[in-house]
Amino acid sequence: MRTRRNPVVALLCAVSLITGFSADYEVRRGDTLAAIAAAHGTTVADLVALNALRNPNLIRVGQQLEIPGAESASHKVAPGESLARIASGYGTTVRALAEANGIADPNRIFVGQMLRVPGASPAPVKSGLHVVQPGETLEAIAARFGTTVNAIAAANGIGDPSRIFAGNTLVVGGPPVPVAEGSPGTKSHPVGRGETLAAIAARYGTTVDWLVDRNAISDPNLIVIGQILEVPGTAWICPVVGATYFNDWGFPRSGGRFHQGTDLFAGRGAEIYAPVSGFVTHRSGSIGGLQFWLEGDDGNLYVGTHMDAFGAAGRVGAGTVIGHVGDSGNAVGASPHLHFEMHVGGSPVNPYPTLQAGSC
Repeated sequence: MRTRRNPVVALLCAVSLITGFSADYEVRRGDTLAAIAAAHGTTVADLVALNALRNPNLIRVGQQLEIPGAESASHKVAPGESLARIASGYGTTVRALAEANGIADPNRIFVGQMLRVPGASPAPVKSGLHVVQPGETLEAIAARFGTTVNAIAAANGIGDPSRIFAGNTLVVGGPPVPVAEGSPGTKSHPVGRGETLAAIAARYGTTVDWLVDRNAISDPNLIVIGQILEVPGTAWICPVVGATYFNDWGFPRSGGRFHQGTDLFAGRGAEIYAPVSGFVTHRSGSIGGLQFWLEGDDGNLYVGTHMDAFGAAGRVGAGTVIGHVGDSGNAVGASPHLHFEMHVGGSPVNPYPTLQAGSC
């Protein structure tokens, strides 16, 4: 189903850190000072000094110890989480979590349960990939990596943070997804079958009067198929008008690969337009089938695969038909679609935000 543009919704992170200079800990049966220090991210020496202990090997059940520089956090249990996973995300232990929350059976926690996390030190944000597990939420992932819901959403082009999919590969700790804006100046547009000047003006964000003046058109109601019109060059052109799509970037693929584009579904033979002006080459392969590679004047590389037929090649203007939607390559038998990729600085990025901004 076609996804409409949605603003990134600000959500409260599942973690709220409460910082203090020290905290109390009640010694339990089997505790050692070394184990307590490890569970709270401190040292035996610091525990000894703060609590004026004469013998670090002699502590008793029920004894109250101060934990130096302790931090605590509250964590809301998300679907699919275990105590082990939560402990790993905060750099603590299952035992410490169980003791801090009076949990008799570490295998029994419930969704929505609020846990106190002693000595919390969420893992630092690292640039990398995270595969969404069944039941995970962006809140839980953000808490685990010490980042925010909005940061992950921006880095992955997620319009609705409440909608993520198991198996999706997310970039964590990365910069916001860049949005292509098109080429400056003007470009060429070949008039297609059934097009009117009004429709072309709306598509490029201009007016009929501007097109008439720029192209010395004597009768605005008389344009012909194939006629080349000069149009504004600032807009980014939707490659498949009227296509249906959703944010399927990062879905797993065979051989350990992940989906590095967005699939635009449309009828077989639907026209594929150059999103920007640039230079087009055609390729073919067993996986991508018939493909176009467009080196855009905006500095980005655009790749489209699974085409049914090639269109124009060489130097093209934005809006030129460069192919037709199909199911070639390893998509044979699937619903006709264009697998559309966008590469910035030599690396693939999620094209979904650009497609949304381009009114696809």
